[in-house]
Amino acid sequence: MIDFPASPTVGQQFTATGVTWVWDGVKWAASGLSVAYVPLAGFVPAMNDNRIINGDMRIDQRWNGASGTANGYTIDRWVYNGSVASQFVWQRTTAAPHPQFPYSLGFRSASAHPPVAADFFLIQQVIEADMISDFAFGGASAQSITLSFWAQSSVTGTFSGSLQNIGGTTRSYPFTFSLPAANTWTKVAVTIPGDTAGTWALSGNSGGALLSFDLGCGANFRASAGAWATGNYVGATGAANVVATNAATFYLTGVKLEIGSVATPYNRQSLAKSLADCQRYYQKLGGGGNIADIQVSGYAPNTSAPVACTIGINAMRAAPTATVVGTFSTGGPIGSVTLTGGLQTLGIQLLSNAAGQMSWYTSGTSTYITLAAEL
Repeated sequence: MIDFPASPTVGQQFTATGVTWVWDGVKWAASGLSVAYVPLAGFVPAMNDNRIINGDMRIDQRWNGASGTANGYTIDRWVYNGSVASQFVWQRTTAAPHPQFPYSLGFRSASAHPPVAADFFLIQQVIEADMISDFAFGGASAQSITLSFWAQSSVTGTFSGSLQNIGGTTRSYPFTFSLPAANTWTKVAVTIPGDTAGTWALSGNSGGALLSFDLGCGANFRASAGAWATGNYVGATGAANVVATNAATFYLTGVKLEIGSVATPYNRQSLAKSLADCQRYYQKLGGGGNIADIQVSGYAPNTSAPVACTIGINAMRAAPTATVVGTFSTGGPIGSVTLTGGLQTLGIQLLSNAAGQMSWYTSGTSTYITLAAEL
């Protein structure tokens, strides 16, 4: 039994039985050993330790498993950005199932495109500032963090990505990882030292950090791996380029970002909580296939009389932008329809152009309302 010191400080060292241990803020990590120890008294395993949302790729409100090629959101919280249009086909897929993760986010190169200096092809997630407050980046108390995930590709070699701040002068930490066998799931863990410099947003509902996975970037966006640098670097010099090979594939799942220097197991949330976490940034109302999933109706006694309703929604990060998709069915003298998104409500107002009964409602899967409060 090892009697570790009580109330250790970050970076404090302790030597016992010939092993030197370092307290990383969560646990004692031992040099040369594959295990870490936490104090038993008062320790409760963290169930919400992952700062990545939808890391197991289950939630796909926008596309419901359909493929796409455009820049922008793929599945919930995950963005694709490419400097050449339609260069990748992306999709939430079960085509390459992992034993623990049936869903993955997959990418396939549409043609061979060796990247030039200004090219970039990226998978990214923006992390809200309030979710990384305890990282303490930008000062002397900056904590080490660990990124872990499962990946596979038809291309083998050394791949890369980066973690960056949002706001102020860009700080980047390019990292590398190896996929030694083609089309084989590989578990990756990368420990990132805390950034003691730079400006980091560590509170509030704005963006705090940006995680990127590099599918093929030019020299303008790559730098040496394993060190914090000032500049917009989303990958590491010399890393593989999936985009350079026709029909090359890359799959990602089980993504976790946590405080500390040891990768802990992926804590799977309930489906309800995972959906609610995603709906903080994006929600889709209606489109369920039934007539009148959403319906507003009432009698207008005269011209310009309003008929309105309020719909409760899951709490969002900020007041969302509400958008009508498709053509809703209508009845009566409707002059205009106004949507007002709130943090927990959606207001719908029909304004008449004459007296009479009015109705406005969805007519099938192609008609719905989206609420977006993305970072």
